[in-house]
Amino acid sequence: MTQEMPETLHQGTPFEFEIQGLKICGKRWGNPDGAPTIGLHGWLDNANTFDRLAPQLMELNFYALDFAGHGLSDHRPEGVHYHSIYDMQDVLGLANALNWHQFNVIGHSMGGGIASELAAMFPERVRSAVHIDGFLATGGSTPKDRIEQTRLAIEKILLPHHQARVFESLEAMARRVTEATDQSMEAASVLVERGHQTVDGGVTWRTDPRIRYPTPLRHGREHIDLLLRDSTSPALLIVAKNGDRWYQGEISNAQEHHPNLTVEYIEGTHHIHLEPAYVDEVARLIRNFLNL
Repeated sequence: MTQEMPETLHQGTPFEFEIQGLKICGKRWGNPDGAPTIGLHGWLDNANTFDRLAPQLMELNFYALDFAGHGLSDHRPEGVHYHSIYDMQDVLGLANALNWHQFNVIGHSMGGGIASELAAMFPERVRSAVHIDGFLATGGSTPKDRIEQTRLAIEKILLPHHQARVFESLEAMARRVTEATDQSMEAASVLVERGHQTVDGGVTWRTDPRIRYPTPLRHGREHIDLLLRDSTSPALLIVAKNGDRWYQGEISNAQEHHPNLTVEYIEGTHHIHLEPAYVDEVARLIRNFLNL
């Protein structure tokens, strides 16, 4: 379905809202009259993760947020864990601030997991959900592992956190990302541009270092299966064949319990939506799914 486009389209326009006492920032693309859509980035990433994908989805009214502790958004207060329950509250808070009762979500990696949990928990709010190499999963953790993880999370958050590493340049920072992940310099440089701050001696991460701490009270397999049964919204999972493995072993479980899930496999690495070699195929699948 092709809709008439207005003369003025947003092209990465900055936005900022106060949600539950925190400044939540992001970038806006597309048609102000288009389908309301919220973009959810991955762990340690930021709203720039959609810089290559969003311009191919300009029919949407697309708001890509920086989760708390990421990008330009505020960090969570001392003693508060980084957990999907707070991220879901912020997504719904953003939707409420925009007066959106229903909206689409497009999430990558951690954002894909949060999108699937949100759609299951609040099926009346999510119209459609797109998951890019990420979905709600245990990651192989047992109930015993979850208990130990919660204990470690409590112990860790009571300790002082360390200063992030300082790099001499943005290029050096991006190169370090490519060494630690499967990202190309083209992808890493886009994320680093929004994810850095200038300090004495060079540049370092804006990201809250506490994001790397263990996450307490995560769902087990039984909880996930029960949640997915309530996911009435149409959902698309785009799996990168050379992407992250933490959730891929549980895709068959997701298909068994989710009543409306389509799974597509494509060539590429984890950041398929940001890598120039793969973004066109990701956009094509999403456009077909959303009937754009």
